[in-house]
Amino acid sequence: MALCPWRHREIPKNYQALDRLPNNYERRRFIMAKQDVLYTKEDSIGIITLNRAQKLNALTHEMLRRINSIIEDIKKDDKVRAVILTGNGRAFSAGTDISGEVPQTVEVEINLMKEKTSTEYRQSLWFFNSIPKPVICAINGAAVGIAAEFSLHCDIRIAAESARWGQVFVLRGMTPDTGAGTYLLPRIVGLSKACELVFSGDIIDAQEMLRIGLVSKVVPDAELMPTAREMAKKLTRGAPLAVQMAKQLMYRGLEQTMEAHQEATRYCFQLSCKTEDVQEGIISFFEKRGPR
Repeated sequence: MALCPWRHREIPKNYQALDRLPNNYERRRFIMAKQDVLYTKEDSIGIITLNRAQKLNALTHEMLRRINSIIEDIKKDDKVRAVILTGNGRAFSAGTDISGEVPQTVEVEINLMKEKTSTEYRQSLWFFNSIPKPVICAINGAAVGIAAEFSLHCDIRIAAESARWGQVFVLRGMTPDTGAGTYLLPRIVGLSKACELVFSGDIIDAQEMLRIGLVSKVVPDAELMPTAREMAKKLTRGAPLAVQMAKQLMYRGLEQTMEAHQEATRYCFQLSCKTEDVQEGIISFFEKRGPR
């Protein structure tokens, strides 16, 4: 059955080639990435965990490739109906790990930029936004730099009381690297507040995140994952195709005219009405039970 078009954003193929890694140390880092990014499934929920706690879950290029690989598996796995992204230890993630590797990192980035335009490359890093299923970001501790960007790629954000969040790029002489801070953030918290956060590089606490609408709720640290699991379970109650198309409509609507969005909405609505899910939804309503 045909679906509404979905813009898949993937890491460029050359980005994954082992022969592009400069030395044996980098090859070992690539192999270690499987331990640095964990993926588990609990019933219909996929959980991606940044697991480099000793480095505050700072992200390496190998970890980015690992995340991309996991997401491609999630897209193909119909049993996974919702996804949670979180971090182990006292931080969600301290951002990109550039310790001791600045020349190598810059070289890789420059080579990629030669192969892709800036816009295309930044869109290729919109990992979690490309998943046609609900994605929850459970923010524990600090989430700065690209980690703050990752949180924006997710559909829903929940923060632990220890959470801290910051678009610190300008303090390092850069613009937000995936473009989420300049595209999605203004749509989430409003243009004026987004400008303040991006231009200043300020790091805000969990209560401020809640006040400006960046997160849906703030919970004690010990309740973060139980709360995220509970929400993920709730998000799996709807028909998978309907949820997928609703997500597509929301994100594509950010860049469409009203007329184009209405046309896409009519198409998706008519398509959804032809599915068995609609029949089950109506029957379950009259039988006063949940849909199966």
